[in-house]
Amino acid sequence: MEMCTEEFANKIVQLCISKYNSLKKTGKPKNEAEWTLLSCFVQEKQCSHKLKVVALGTGSKCIGSHQLPSTGDVLHDSHAEVVARRAFVLYLITQVRKATEGHNSIFEIKDGAYYLKSGILFHFYTSHTPCGDASIFLKQEWLECVGNILETKEGPTTSLSSLIGDSDLEPPIKKRRCQGSSDFEDQIALQDTKNAHVKFDNMRKMDDLEKEKNITECIDEVSEVLSDTFRTGAKCVAGEAPDPKLPGSKYHVTGVLRTKPGRGDPTLSLSCSDKIFRWTILGVQGALLMILLKKPVYITTIVIGQCPYSQEAMKRAIYGRFEDGLNNLNLPEEFSVQTPVLVQSSIDFAHSRINIAKTSSEGSKLMPTPTSIIWSDTIVHKESQEVATNGRRLGCTKKNIGTPKSWVSICRKAISCVMLDLLKDTKWQPIDFNELTYNDLKYYSKSYNQAWNILKSKCLSNWTVKPKHVKDFKVK
Repeated sequence: MEMCTEEFANKIVQLCISKYNSLKKTGKPKNEAEWTLLSCFVQEKQCSHKLKVVALGTGSKCIGSHQLPSTGDVLHDSHAEVVARRAFVLYLITQVRKATEGHNSIFEIKDGAYYLKSGILFHFYTSHTPCGDASIFLKQEWLECVGNILETKEGPTTSLSSLIGDSDLEPPIKKRRCQGSSDFEDQIALQDTKNAHVKFDNMRKMDDLEKEKNITECIDEVSEVLSDTFRTGAKCVAGEAPDPKLPGSKYHVTGVLRTKPGRGDPTLSLSCSDKIFRWTILGVQGALLMILLKKPVYITTIVIGQCPYSQEAMKRAIYGRFEDGLNNLNLPEEFSVQTPVLVQSSIDFAHSRINIAKTSSEGSKLMPTPTSIIWSDTIVHKESQEVATNGRRLGCTKKNIGTPKSWVSICRKAISCVMLDLLKDTKWQPIDFNELTYNDLKYYSKSYNQAWNILKSKCLSNWTVKPKHVKDFKVK
């Protein structure tokens, strides 16, 4: 199966990074100490094996629970995976409209319902393991995955890099904290080995006894680091088992739902690991588009860029931890349990935190870029990408807050407006268009709501619920 191979993964990543590089500089890291995350949806036509990027997002920020507006015009979660997925929803809505108007589309109409044409697949790329459960695993497990074994017989002049593996893959040796960035404060491997490195460099000046003693100390230091786990800033949801926060590998508990941290304010946004699992059951199209679609739109492949990675942790996060609940899942006939292919690429992203740390000057304070880039293969982004900050369009003035000038095209308000216009054109008739709220509109997606309620009862009973006022804004 081609999509299981690293060659296929690399092809996907090259395409995504090429699209990212083609976009303007606005919203990208501005200096040597800024980093970001990149995620994309790639469409494949099986008949021709033609691949193209149809949605892209960057970012690593979230809005705190006390900052959520009741107007639907602010993007709550700006992690790259979520931004890309919402941009993908915009792309799907546009494709349904094209089918409605008789234009070339990935959808076709049968008996009044919209079907994805056969032979159309979607692949999802993200430059780093998703925050939350997928990012919790032993550091040694990652090193073993890339062929690093802590054994050497080459004598006292052996460098630390040969002990810990290929220098091209060696992460930064000094931990740099990042304010407001949640999930990557503890995700640079071997950050505590700088002193060991210095010891190895000084060994030539020592006698044999001193050399033997220092080699032992260095290996002990490295071993201590490797027995630790990568950390995630995502916090366990109330009702789930809490993190023990014990030293080393016992700091985290695995398999639980987590919320993303915000800037000084806890959020209600579930981790990307949790959200991606939900997509594997309910699809990536969301509730609103399921009003018209006959079946959900699923991801065939998930590609992770070059970064600390564990195949076992990915499997656990994306479907393994919910195995018991999934065995007893009686979903509506349109829905099914999907297990996308999970594969890692050997290509890294130039603006990743690890890459920026490698090239930044000594003492630089690494910071996540405060902006998110939004791009989709639609008329909305024909000229250029959108850039968001704090959930609103970059450059929005206080005067424009609350008006369409402040909206990004993928916020709840904007998506629901576009969707309502589409429903009107398809002759879909609710009770009263003028009084329709966002929550009302979601209610009309009967099969989606049924599937979601079943999934919550069996697997996601502790999923956070947004306050009622956040969903009760009028669509028009």
